[in-house]
Amino acid sequence: MVSSANGGAIEDPNGSAGRPVHYEFSAGGITTYFTDCKGLGSQNEVVERPLTGPRGEYAIIKIPGRQSVKNLTCSKSLGKSLEFWNWRQQVGKGGRERVDATLIAYDQTMSPIAEWSFTHVWPVSIDYNETSPGKETMVFAADQIQRMR
Repeated sequence: MVSSANGGAIEDPNGSAGRPVHYEFSAGGITTYFTDCKGLGSQNEVVERPLTGPRGEYAIIKIPGRQSVKNLTCSKSLGKSLEFWNWRQQVGKGGRERVDATLIAYDQTMSPIAEWSFTHVWPVSIDYNETSPGKETMVFAADQIQRMR
């Protein structure tokens, strides 16, 4: 159940409110699992244009401008693998190309519930213990995002 705008409870059509979701992230031959991911989406700039009507009336209209992809921020427990750390270090030194990636969200039974495809991904940052001990948080930039399911 989830709350409606008027405060009443309504049934969650997906039956997944409040249940844990896990994420599988694969990029350039590296695969890992995250417990939290956010920033899945894109946005457009809002461009305001003046418009003069047939009787000389003046108005401002808003139209979509450039589209950009939000940075993807994912967290997980600290692990032994150095693959993302090494990739991040290569990017910082002007190395390793950007790669395509996928992110699959799984429900508590590990059944896939959503999937996104990213074009030209690279690690912007990796933080250890920033918000809580034993966690690492990774931020990725991408040129494009597409929800596959």
